[in-house]
Order: sequence, then C-alpha cells, then structure tokens
Amino acid sequence: MSLEPDMLRPLERGDGRRTAVEVYESLQESILSGRLRPGTVLSQVEVARLLNVSRTPVREAMRMLQEGGLVTGEPNFRSRVLGFDPKDIEALYMKRIMMEALAVTFTTRTMTAALKERLGEVVHALEGRDAHDSFAVWQKLHREFHRLIVAQAGDAYAADLDALEKRSERYQSAYKGEHLPGWWQRGEREHRALFDAISAGDAMLAGELSARHLARTALELLAALAPEYDTARVRMSLQFAIAGATAGKF
Repeated sequence: MSLEPDMLRPLERGDGRRTAVEVYESLQESILSGRLRPGTVLSQVEVARLLNVSRTPVREAMRMLQEGGLVTGEPNFRSRVLGFDPKDIEALYMKRIMMEALAVTFTTRTMTAALKERLGEVVHALEGRDAHDSFAVWQKLHREFHRLIVAQAGDAYAADLDALEKRSERYQSAYKGEHLPGWWQRGEREHRALFDAISAGDAMLAGELSARHLARTALELLAALAPEYDTARVRMSLQFAIAGATAGKF
C-alpha cells in the first residue's frame, strides 16, 4: 500500500527546520489514529515532502518508530507500517498485564489527593458524551487514565508502560466499537470499578481488576483478529498476576 497525501497532516509552520521528535510524534499519531494503515510504505523522501521538512529528522523519526514497534525498516530508505500480528498483541498484553498490575498496587498504596481527584475527573469524562461521540477524545482520555493509575510506580517503569499502551492503541483504532459489541460499556464499568478500588485503598483488588481489564481487552482483540489463535499464554499471565495480587505479594 502506497502513501497517500491525506494520510499525513503537514506540520504547522513547516519550514524544513523541525526536530526528529516533532516528526516522530506526527507520524506516531497518524499510525495510532489509523490514518496510516498497516502495510503502508513510508518513503523518507515522500514523508519529508508531505510534512514539508528535511529528510534528516524523518530518518531519525523512522528509527524511533521502528524501535517502538510501529514500523519495520526496508531497503532504499523506506519503512512499512506493521500489520496486525496476533503474536504482537499477545506479547504486549502479557507484559502489560504483569507490569501494570504491579504498578497499580504501588499507585494505590501511595495515592495522593490530587492524583485521586484527577483520576476521578478522567473516569467521569470517559463516561461523558464527548468521549462517546469522538474516538480521538476517548483515546486521549483513555491514555491518561492508564498513565495515572501507574503514576506512582516510578518514571522509568511508567514510561515503559506508556510505550506499551501506545502500541496497543493501533489495535484499538482498528477495531473500536463496531467490531466489538458492548466494548464501550464494558470498558466504562471496568474503569469505574478500578477507580473505586484505588480510591478505597484496596491495592490487591486494584491490581486484580487492572489485570482482568487488560486480559479481557487482549482476548477480545485476538478473538476479532485471529479467532483460532491460542490465547493460553494471555490467560496464564492473568492467572499469575491475580495470584500475586490476591496473595498480597504485589
């Protein structure tokens, strides 16, 4: 699949003098939103032309995207947006289930009043009309929700989880609610229950609910993408995370 002009949005005030981070963030947003579809070939020359930047920041941005698992490198200064691989879904959610359950218990035990207030605002906004009417609004709020519930696990640990969350977003963008009936409602109930457990200071329950929320999402995505794929490893990760949480070992 070739790159089309409407797949990329020119950078504002594009004068060629842009940093690799700016180009990376623009391309990342286009991939996560679904505008750059899986299989799309990204020529550095063409990307630079459409964004109105030089090739130097594009080259570095492509390297960053490749490290983040969003594109794969190809010959002749080209990259390709990675397709929907069930093994990738499995691997990233296995990591998230284990890592986020642990991080949520840390956050629950050290929750500040300001953090709890902001988390409550985000949960309420996720249940609101704006989030229901716009997937982009929902996705932004959802990303903040997951950032907040792991915020007390340490900056480096939280940054690793944020990278995994962003990789998950391209699968969320592809399937959204029309492919997974009841998707919105299940997510809202789980977010609210997790917030209630964190607010009550119940770290073990919060860790378990976090693991169940992520496992349910992974299993639904895999069922939609690859119905015959063996999900045993995802289920095993969930069982392991719950065992640790309920035993108080987190």
